[in-house]
Amino acid sequence: MLSRLAVLLIAVSSLMAQTGQGPTGITHRYKPGDTLRYTVTFDGNPDFDSVAIYFQSASVPIDQPGLAANFSIGHSVRTAPGIFDVDGAIPANAATGMYQLSIVQPRIKQGVKDYDAKGFHEAIEVDNSARYDFPPIKSIVPK
Repeated sequence: MLSRLAVLLIAVSSLMAQTGQGPTGITHRYKPGDTLRYTVTFDGNPDFDSVAIYFQSASVPIDQPGLAANFSIGHSVRTAPGIFDVDGAIPANAATGMYQLSIVQPRIKQGVKDYDAKGFHEAIEVDNSARYDFPPIKSIVPK
């Protein structure tokens, strides 16, 4: 029995390694109001005032019109040269869905730069129970 369990564990570990569904393939699930926390590390010691992180979803569910398919978190603290802890709450208007970390945006007094962060393959799942059925427009008339 123990040898069968060992074979099963080896097979599952091998499958996880082949499919990429190991620890890096874990989906984190959240609800609006939950706090997200990340550490962003840059080369060198850039003189950024702050850092924001943006998340993007592919679509909004049909029963959640008006809710957002993207959001950002932007409270940041420099913890060491080139290292920033970034956190923030998922907003109440974030629609249900999978969100990919899409942009890291450091800010300076003169402006911002958008770094494409999709290559880090970080994704979260948001479950929002909010629903609203917008009625159709009945008419629009000039006065």
